[in-house]
This record gives sequence, structure tokens and C-alpha cells, in this order.
Amino acid sequence: MAFCDNATVRKAVKEDLGAIIEMIQELADFEGMSDGPTLTVQDLVRDGGFDDDGASAPAVPIFHSFVLELTEQVQTGDNEEKITSFSSNGELLTCTRLIGYAICFYSYSTWQGKSFFLEDIYVKPNYRKRGYGELLFKTLIRHARENDCARFDFHVLAWNPAKQFYNRMGAENLTESERWEFYRLSREKMDALIKSQS
Repeated sequence: MAFCDNATVRKAVKEDLGAIIEMIQELADFEGMSDGPTLTVQDLVRDGGFDDDGASAPAVPIFHSFVLELTEQVQTGDNEEKITSFSSNGELLTCTRLIGYAICFYSYSTWQGKSFFLEDIYVKPNYRKRGYGELLFKTLIRHARENDCARFDFHVLAWNPAKQFYNRMGAENLTESERWEFYRLSREKMDALIKSQS
């Protein structure tokens, strides 16, 4: 667990997955791809190893998730965001809410070995530029190194202003420096290729 004033980064638990799905949609909306996400909470339960009975879960979780949790005092009736827990002290509530998340998975480099890939990192807009994103990012880096990862990889949309943040963190833009290009085959294109072999 990592801390920054009243913020904490911790591994996600099953109860966090509904809020994570909501933030995945918020990130897609920000990226101008609102129709992109199709995952359900049940998909995250299965693929993240949160399935209690283990019937449908993979032997090893396919992804690892972390949440950024904020504890603060608010006025009674301030319900603009979902509160995960609270305690009362007169007219002030001490509440805890999820304000960000990250989803990562292990990958492998034939040159350097075990690597960590950051699929998503997100901090809600009202909580940006306060050091919370840096706390989350550095926690992921620490996790990668504690698990013997030689690399920490991620991709960023070309127009995303977060590129300045990643540059400040010391990340190298491989598209510029090594001219790597990112390719993908969608589910439909994979199915079409398989069908063409029949």
C-alpha cells in the first residue's frame, strides 16, 4: 500500500470492480471512444482472479488492478461522487471514495525478460494535478520492480496531454526514438483469418 496525504493506492478487491467499470467508461469517454468498452463486472471477476469458487477463473489472473482511494472530510449532503465508506462527526463526514484505477499485466521481452504492461491508468478529473496520479504511477513502478520486471511499457494517444506527465516521469517515447509502431488484430479480423484457413 502506498500513501500520499489522504490518498492510498492498494490492490483492488472484488467490491471495487463496479467502480472500476464506471471509471473504464469515463476513460473511454475522455478518449472519445465511448462505445469501446464492452467488459462487464463478471468479466473482471473472472479474468482478474476474483471468482470466489474458482470455477471460471484462470489459474493465474490475466490482469492486476489497483485503485486510488481518497479519504477526506466533506459536508453532510455532499454526494457528488460515490462514497465507498464513511463515518460521521457532527456535520462533517469522513468518507472514502475511489478516485482512480490502473489495470496492468505481465508480458515478456525476448531481450530483457519479464515486463509489466500498463493497459489503463486513470484519475478522475476533479482530482488531477494534486499528486495522486504520480502516487498511482510510482506505486505501479514499485510493484513492477518488486516483481523483477525489467521493463514497464504502455501506450498513449498522441493528443493526450498526459504525455507531459510521462515525460516528467522519465518515460521514453519509442515511436519517436526507435520508430516502433503499434499493431492490432480485432476479434473480427482474427475470426476472418481463421475462417480463411478453413
